[in-house]
Amino acid sequence: MEDEPFPSVPMPEASYFVTLPTHPCHREFPYAPPQQKRQLQDLLSQQRAQNKLAKAFDQHVGFQNVRTARSGPGGDGGGGVYAVIDTAIEANLDQYNFVSTGLTAAYFDPYQQGHCIHTCLYRGYRVAATIANSKHQGGIAVTWRVESKKGKGKPNQDVESFRRHGHNCLSYHALFGGTQQPVIVAYLLPETLEDLHHLQAAFDRFKNKCPPILMADLNVDLYSPSPDLRTRQVAGFLAANGMEDMLQHFHSRRSFRHQMTWYQKRYNADGTINTILRSRTDYIMTSPTLRHYFSNVQLVDPRIVHTDHYMIRATIN
Repeated sequence: MEDEPFPSVPMPEASYFVTLPTHPCHREFPYAPPQQKRQLQDLLSQQRAQNKLAKAFDQHVGFQNVRTARSGPGGDGGGGVYAVIDTAIEANLDQYNFVSTGLTAAYFDPYQQGHCIHTCLYRGYRVAATIANSKHQGGIAVTWRVESKKGKGKPNQDVESFRRHGHNCLSYHALFGGTQQPVIVAYLLPETLEDLHHLQAAFDRFKNKCPPILMADLNVDLYSPSPDLRTRQVAGFLAANGMEDMLQHFHSRRSFRHQMTWYQKRYNADGTINTILRSRTDYIMTSPTLRHYFSNVQLVDPRIVHTDHYMIRATIN
């Protein structure tokens, strides 16, 4: 008998592993021909340059209740307006709005011109303020950068056309590049709403114009689950003027995820912290149509000014 050849056994083919492209963070293009790879790298570098140029024109604004901006024996013993400007520099702000300044007028003013006493220019920042109700309560002020920072050119922003509406409301035009944006800064006293008509006058100033940006300490928590009469009145007033909170549109950092701007520590008899009371009283608001102007809104704590309020820092395109 002739031996029949065994049928050929199929051999398994070599394993084929699909090679995935490199992670996009490495900015490599393994499957592109050299010429196309060079074009993609040039396009990427051009996009980086455009993003860097766009960020160079971003404006950083801040708002905070500083409790007092007075210095010396009549103030909190701190640096007063000097400490406030140091806070603006520390937070890299181009414009810093702060309330509850306690800045009052001179007692020896013979003409009653209504000028309060404060530093006008310090470390490249100029200051404008209203007269407070008293040295312990009220007052609005704004400081903005007018001199170039180290390594940078002339500031791409300015502030003009100030108008004071009572002791606790201030309106002006902020110039960002080639745009003119109305801004209102306000402070509502805790025990009364008598300044609400001054705030309405500030809104009426910009009626039928570009919607303003409102930076205010309203002394109400608009997100309270059980709002009182004062909270409902303020919420209705803001809704009638088309204002919307901007902080809620952005994810906050873990330490400020609560998004509460006011805090108060309660201590035990031995000095340890018992509890921390928190509330939301400070806001940066504007019309929903201007939402795209804001690229970021966060809570920060520079810890230079002695206050129980966090700062709201916004980046405007």
